[in-house]
Amino acid sequence: MTTILLGKECSTFLETDESVLQRVDVRLVWAESVDAFVPLAREHRPDLCVLDPHVPGFDAFACAREILQVVGASIVVLVIGNSADGERAEAAGVAGILSRPLTRERLVEAIRRYHPMVERENERAEVAIKVDFVCEGAAGLAYTRDLSTDGCFLLLHEPVALGAVLNLAFQLPGPGGREVKVEGTVVRLQPPAVHRGGTAGLAVKFTTITAADRGEIGRFLRSRRRGVA
Repeated sequence: MTTILLGKECSTFLETDESVLQRVDVRLVWAESVDAFVPLAREHRPDLCVLDPHVPGFDAFACAREILQVVGASIVVLVIGNSADGERAEAAGVAGILSRPLTRERLVEAIRRYHPMVERENERAEVAIKVDFVCEGAAGLAYTRDLSTDGCFLLLHEPVALGAVLNLAFQLPGPGGREVKVEGTVVRLQPPAVHRGGTAGLAVKFTTITAADRGEIGRFLRSRRRGVA
């Protein structure tokens, strides 16, 4: 899995449609402020970090140097800019420059270039399913945005930490839909989307799931592809 550290200002173009990112095995870590980049880099040891020098009051090149000192040569630092930033970027140890306007496709292309990622093999379908979950003894409610046999993406209001373990229970849609109970780990967080009323998103990788439940999810996904469900 590839871990990417991004500023919250990048969430606008990523959260609206992550279909491109869903096909690659990534974990996104969001910096809520420019001061959070270095502490988050130290904590999560990301493979790649994207900085925006055009954020007011932010010296992205000084930040890049500090992140490289903290994490070392294992991290690739990119900046969003143009050829005019080349000299400063090179001096700071930045590996490359992402052109403006930044798009999902350009980001994924850059990630594939600077840090190879594994394409998802499992089928995934967009579907809204009510999910009851328990995290550290506290119960909550969420809805899936998409589902696969190895995980799901949830939309919810309750704050959940990266790496948290969730016990999930949900009913597969359709006649005779099976109740599925799985355990999963939060592998990626998405900041709240204003247009969704403050709902946050998180990717959950299933860590404990029975063969029967995995098979039922697979049958459900195939039935959707055929237009049955």
